[in-house]
Amino acid sequence: MRLISDEQFYNFNELYDKNELSLWLDISTHCNAKCPQCHRTDANGLQKVDWLPVIQWSTEEFKKAFTPKNLRHIDRIDICGTWGDPMMNKDIFEIVKYIMDNSRCKILINTNGSIRNADWWWKFGLLGRERITVMWAIDGVTQDQHSLYRQDTDLQTVLDNMETFTAAGGISQVFTVVFKHNEKDIYNLASLVKEKGAQDIFYVPSNRFKRDSTKFEFIDKVGELKFLEKSSLDETNSPELFWKTFFLEEEDKMEVILNATPK
Repeated sequence: MRLISDEQFYNFNELYDKNELSLWLDISTHCNAKCPQCHRTDANGLQKVDWLPVIQWSTEEFKKAFTPKNLRHIDRIDICGTWGDPMMNKDIFEIVKYIMDNSRCKILINTNGSIRNADWWWKFGLLGRERITVMWAIDGVTQDQHSLYRQDTDLQTVLDNMETFTAAGGISQVFTVVFKHNEKDIYNLASLVKEKGAQDIFYVPSNRFKRDSTKFEFIDKVGELKFLEKSSLDETNSPELFWKTFFLEEEDKMEVILNATPK
């Protein structure tokens, strides 16, 4: 294995064609996870903030907002996980199928990946076949490491779902929020998700700490005091690591971050 050279890196923003018309939207404000620092919840990640409305787009509502004529002008649709997990929407399969049937859109869906069963993900992968990319939120190589931030999600379920979806023809990418507790394993995580079918992995350090603070304390659902610590890696001291997408398809391109990984 060898390090990827700088010219082989892709800036995340460059994944978007400037000549394409892209649409970002949320179709649900529901989420099964309870992530501390999430801006849709309180500080502990346990309760949705009062000012966030309950939104769950139905297939019919989506069709009214986006007619086949409108969809023909859109090149890419990102179904975000900003205010909720898209997979919590009961109509997600039908909405995506409607987009597929009435456009040439490429679709990117952000999810924590712990929702739905393997049979559902297999069918979703068959539907997608090189047009649907799922960005899976995976933050560790063990359950404890992953779920310190991704509270109420099961790592093995996420990995199994990703493997099933990819085997059926879908495209998988991984999004990792880097903290002190998982920074030492970001290379091991790249190896793990590649084995499960991910093509790329994208790292970002959490920036949701108070000014001049490196620790974020929270109470989990069983009442235990826990904390997240800011990563020692950031865009300043490890610019080769963050805001880049690392391609994992070729064996000799795996060792992408050894220089930035804490010894």
